Amino acid sequence: MATLTSPGVNVSVVNESFYVPSDAGTTPLIIIASGQDKSNGAGDGTASGTQTANANQAFLISSQRELTETFGDPKFYTDSAGGALNGYELNEYGLQAAYSFLGIANKAFVLRANVNMSELVGSTSAPSSNPTDGTYWLDLASSAYGIFEWSKTNQAFTAKTPTLITKVSDLVGGVSTGAPKTNFGSKGDYAINTTAVTNPIFYKNDTNNWVQVGSTGWHTSWPTIEGTETSGTLVNGHEIVINGQTVTLSGTTFAQLATSINSASVPGVTAAVDATTGKLEIYHNGTNYGDSVGGANTIDIENVGSGTILTVTGITAGTYNGVSFEQKKHSNRPTWKTAEDNRPNGSVWFKTTSPNSGADMIVKLYSASSNSFSTVAAPLYANNHTAIFNLDPTNGGTSISAGTLYTQFNVTEQTAVNDTDTTLPVADFQVFRYEGGATIIQSNNTNPGFVKGETFVIAESLKGQSALSSKTVTMTGPGDSTLSDSEDFVASISDAGFTNIEARVVDSGQLKGAIEIKHKLGGEFRMYDVTGTPLADAGFSAATAHSYGTYTANSTTLIDNLYDVPAGATEDSTSLPATIVASNFKRLSYVASESAPTEEPVNGTLWYNTNLDADILEHDGTSFRGYLNVNSDTDPNGPQFSATEPTTQSDGTPLANNDLWIDTSDLENYPKIYRYNTSATISSTNTSNGVTVTTTGAAFELVDTSDQTTEDGIVFADARWHTSVDKDANTNTGAGTASTIKDLLSDNFLDPDAPDPALYPKGILLFNTRRSGYNVKEYRNSYITTSTYPSSGATGLGNIRFNNETVAGYYPDRWVTKSTNADNGAGTFGRKAQRQVVVNQLKSEIDTNQAIREDQRGFNVIACPGYPEVISNMLNLNTDRNNTAFVVGDTPFRLGGTATEVTNWANNSANASGDGEDGLVSAGENLGVFYPSGKTTDNGGNDIIVPSSHMILRTLANNDNIGFPWFAPAGTRRGIVDNASSVGYIDSATGEFETISLTEATRDALHTAKVNPITFFSGAGIVNFGNLTKVSGSSALDRINVSRLVVFLRQQLNQIAKPFIFEPNDELTRNEIKQAVESFLLELVGQRALFDFLVVCDDTNNTPTRIDRNELYVDVAIEPVKSVEFIYIPLRIKNTGEIANLGN
Repeated sequence: MATLTSPGVNVSVVNESFYVPSDAGTTPLIIIASGQDKSNGAGDGTASGTQTANANQAFLISSQRELTETFGDPKFYTDSAGGALNGYELNEYGLQAAYSFLGIANKAFVLRANVNMSELVGSTSAPSSNPTDGTYWLDLASSAYGIFEWSKTNQAFTAKTPTLITKVSDLVGGVSTGAPKTNFGSKGDYAINTTAVTNPIFYKNDTNNWVQVGSTGWHTSWPTIEGTETSGTLVNGHEIVINGQTVTLSGTTFAQLATSINSASVPGVTAAVDATTGKLEIYHNGTNYGDSVGGANTIDIENVGSGTILTVTGITAGTYNGVSFEQKKHSNRPTWKTAEDNRPNGSVWFKTTSPNSGADMIVKLYSASSNSFSTVAAPLYANNHTAIFNLDPTNGGTSISAGTLYTQFNVTEQTAVNDTDTTLPVADFQVFRYEGGATIIQSNNTNPGFVKGETFVIAESLKGQSALSSKTVTMTGPGDSTLSDSEDFVASISDAGFTNIEARVVDSGQLKGAIEIKHKLGGEFRMYDVTGTPLADAGFSAATAHSYGTYTANSTTLIDNLYDVPAGATEDSTSLPATIVASNFKRLSYVASESAPTEEPVNGTLWYNTNLDADILEHDGTSFRGYLNVNSDTDPNGPQFSATEPTTQSDGTPLANNDLWIDTSDLENYPKIYRYNTSATISSTNTSNGVTVTTTGAAFELVDTSDQTTEDGIVFADARWHTSVDKDANTNTGAGTASTIKDLLSDNFLDPDAPDPALYPKGILLFNTRRSGYNVKEYRNSYITTSTYPSSGATGLGNIRFNNETVAGYYPDRWVTKSTNADNGAGTFGRKAQRQVVVNQLKSEIDTNQAIREDQRGFNVIACPGYPEVISNMLNLNTDRNNTAFVVGDTPFRLGGTATEVTNWANNSANASGDGEDGLVSAGENLGVFYPSGKTTDNGGNDIIVPSSHMILRTLANNDNIGFPWFAPAGTRRGIVDNASSVGYIDSATGEFETISLTEATRDALHTAKVNPITFFSGAGIVNFGNLTKVSGSSALDRINVSRLVVFLRQQLNQIAKPFIFEPNDELTRNEIKQAVESFLLELVGQRALFDFLVVCDDTNNTPTRIDRNELYVDVAIEPVKSVEFIYIPLRIKNTGEIANLGN
């Protein structure tokens, strides 16, 4: 206090009014699981609480509106008919419970675990992410391919639908350049190899070989001449003339005649006998060889003298045209009718325009802003300059926008130009993209030198014409010198008088001194040296050009916009081949697929695979092998999935020893795996005398899924995604497409993370959870790489499960099973797999979240509605918080309504290792468990099933609103349940909700098991009729009201004592804190919390030793008020008049 130096008054205030603030009432921490990135309640944005960045954060929510804005509306799923999916593992029970609680309260902490339940919605195909903005897609399903096969017999074309090959595993050598495998497709089929950039079109001929349409192999697949006779005897030495060349028969059979024709080596002509019909067939390979009159691709055949070869074989002398392949517009039909060119069966017209089922390549471009693909026109043309003419006939290229596409057919531009040229036009196509602007090529040679007088040709595209225009450039130079320089090169091009071609010497930058050639309209020009090598000297040659149809970005040696010309190209039918071509058209990089392309999933993406399929392997004594490789007689399609026992294999053949059957009649306990044993022990009971008879016979025997040690058991683990062929990525990324179960049956490949075969006995099965369905998987980037499995060859290196080979060529990513095995080692499948993923994440968040362990999070109730599995985790959290909260525990949705079922669960009769659907392990004075579940409505008014905690949280709030936490939240006064219309359980067999009303006998059994019943009473409604904690033993703390009183006391005494920290540890302080505690407890006596209490805080419990340790003890003893639970009313019946005389 300040000293007064003159008369006056100085008033000071000392605040000694310590008191305990009022309790905040019921403030729960509600732990939830929900979808990610949900819409907020208003539907105008993303609910912030569902974003990954805000997962595991405890939000303090004060209203239902704030709850839905933060976490969105609670999601409850329905079936396709709109019926509720009762007990569905992805229903947002916690969020619905929080919404109901906040209907009568104004404070709750809500924490969302970092698991995206939306990803756990089942699908048969693996999830993916959106493609990158600007991705091109060749839509194979929507495209038309314009393949028409000619029938000479019918004088008509037949449109052919090709098979689309999208996997290199269907190609010879497993590479994109391979032809289709011989076991792919049937004779007469057409196929397109869409894995190759040129999309070659193949035909499968009578010898079961695939040949590219238009090739010599294709030409010789169709006979030019076919005899009509199937057999006959020829005269040795008779002769025929083919294309002017005499063939002398050596022998008497058709086969010997074919040999004689082939031995004669008639150019382009071969012969064979049809293996099916026996007829003689003569082929032409399609080249320019032919009859001098008929021309290329023809065969003229005549008898010599009186020879009978043609008569016996049924061939008419004359000139025959060979099979033809033509690429023409729909308006330019090939003239192949008998009265025209008379082409044989099998000739093909590749219709290059879309009308009348012609070719139409549907290319689409992805836009991230619209999240959709839009179609981009890609018309078919023969080459770049023809495309420029058709796309911009008036301006020669300047009006073509960057991004314009066209599809080139006959990509190699092959055409036979002389009798020895066998480069025939073939069926293929490739899509190109126009880059826009002038077409510029710039060499890398900054100091070129030339020889005067050497020449080269440039053929340029012009406005208004499709053909290139060629001019010869002659190198000039100064005076009598024989040499020229860059300036001379440029001047020589200028002097040649081109229309659109310009050249200059680069005058600045790193390439100063190099030569630049430009087509100013953005057209195409082709160039080749004639005498000398002036173009190569300038730096323009095949060595500095990209291969046609390819492009290497940012190359230091290859020149942008400069390409090799196609292998079969000619300069518009001239005899000189072009060497290099400059063009603004680049190969389009696209995805070819029948469905819209996607990117590989984001790392950590979850997938609930709903396919009922299984890849099962067997240990052969050395390693795990494909099931058919160990049991060759078993079902060729693998395990049979059926609700009834199979009587044959899937193909109708008899069952064989070791056939597998997976019973689908009980998906709740999937997989029930049965193995066929032809020597099984079969027991049966004689109905007449009750005697059990044992015999030996064939039967399916149940595999013990909990046995991972004997030859009769089964191991559940990730083993592989691919076969040994499909595992190779071929420069692709991601996880690749899963191999089929049928292919895996005969393949022994294992991923390096597969179980170690050395740990298991011969005969034990391996259920490959990675490839099999009905479980939850997680996508892992770069899961199998050389950094994880380095090197190869030696033991312990590379793929340690498959020949120690290097993993360098493997697909790097994998789907890894997220739903871990059950305690007994069996796999977890179906809804249990979904649930386990959610539960594991909830447990992790509860166990590791430090924020909810801090004092400032002032909650006094903990609940995780719908998940009894996390009861022990909530109790541990409460322990870490000094037991300042009451834990509300659920019972399982599918826990039946009998006293036996509930008691067995509560007492853990099944010996479960942790809390969950099989049993309750946890106990504690701050835990209350309630039964059964309830029926209510969601925010949309639809009937839903909710856990017991949904009802109890609101019941606690109601109790505290009209009373105090130390009043029992039970009975018809304070235990009324007002947020459910009925109670019951979900029948695990039918999935239907069974309404029950717990009888007194059942309630007695639940009381003994310390489970609080929620039941219906006539006239009162649904009531919580229990007040028990799940504490072991008997004490005052076995009642909820006492437990909550102690929780309240812990919190309030903590608040009372805190202001005394760092005060002097003397009698004055002890008296002050004792007085504060007594005042607080005295108030509780008046509020019916305590009968009596005693507070000691003096030198009897604060000894010098304790004082020296800076400790202060306040010992408090309380006598809590107990609730009335057992009312006894003895009723005595008296005779008339006796009551009046009582007491006299």
